[in-house]
Parts: sequence; C-alpha cells; structure tokens
Amino acid sequence: MAGVAGPMLERSKAHGTRFLSGLLIGGLAASSLVATLVYALGTMVSLVAPLPVREVMTAAVVLALGVADLMNRTPHVWRQVPQAFVRSLPPGRLGLVWGFDLALLFTTQKSTSLTWATLAATGLLFPTDSWLVLLTMTAVGVLTIVVRSVAFSLRRPPLAGDGSRSWFVVMRRTAGVSLLGIAAVTVVGAWSW
Repeated sequence: MAGVAGPMLERSKAHGTRFLSGLLIGGLAASSLVATLVYALGTMVSLVAPLPVREVMTAAVVLALGVADLMNRTPHVWRQVPQAFVRSLPPGRLGLVWGFDLALLFTTQKSTSLTWATLAATGLLFPTDSWLVLLTMTAVGVLTIVVRSVAFSLRRPPLAGDGSRSWFVVMRRTAGVSLLGIAAVTVVGAWSW
C-alpha cells in the first residue's frame, strides 16, 4: 500500500490523502462486518462451552497457527487487492475498495498467522470486544501505511531484491515461536481453573 500511496502523495497530496482516507473508511466498514460475525460466532460458542474449554480450543488453534508459521505455511488465499483498479478508479474510491478488501481479512495474503490467532482468541475468549479489536487492527494498519507512505516520499525505498523475502521468513518464524508461547500460556491458564 505504501508503494502506491507514497508515490501518489508525492504527485498530489490531495490524491494521496483521499486514497488513505478511503483506505481507512473502507477498512473500518469491513472490520465492522467481520467483528459482527466474530461476535455472533463467539457468543454462540460461549453459550455451549465453558471458559476453560474455550481456552483449550484457543490454545489448539494458536498452536496450529504457530506451527504453520514455523513451517512457512501461513494460511491464506493467494490473492492481492485488485491491481487493475489503480488505473481505473479515482484515489478515494480506490482506497475505499482496497481498504474494504483488506479488512475482510480472508480475501488477501497474510505474512504471518497473527491475524488468525487474534480472531480466534477474540471470538472464543472475548467476543464482546470484537469491534474494539478489529477496528483497532484496521486503524493501526492504516496508520502504519500512512507513516510508510510519508517516509516513501521523503526517502525512496530500496528496489526489489533488497532482501525483503528473508525478512518475511524471519518475521514469520518469530510469529510462529510467539504463537507457540501464547498457546502454552493459554493452556496453563485453562488448567488453573
């Protein structure tokens, strides 16, 4: 996103601002939909499963996701936001469409399983907090894109082949180890009941 928004800001601050604003609005709209689904499913599960059972379920999901990350098999679809829209949509609408698409979470690639672990933990343990968690995730994500976009216009990023692939492997393995630790802590918490 910063690779699109940065140059857009460089050419026209108004276009870049419209794109980033659309990204936020579209993201918040989709996050609200996903949060509603997480809340509904989590509430249904909490009606039939007591907290210790839900904690074990959460630990199992987080453990599986941690192992997936360590094996470099983060679950996601092999799809990015529609690139053709860059040339066919005005900046604000482009941001709106891409923000909505990204915040649906299930429609784009993921670099780690942290998103899935957060969804599982929120739905199984804290469904009433689903809107807060998902809207915050979107806001932080867009804020990160804004910061990277502004930095892009101040300093050109390295060209492709800059070693970013190895960075993803390190990031994914770090996430995997972290998720294994979180799973262990969650199981211990479940057994302390």
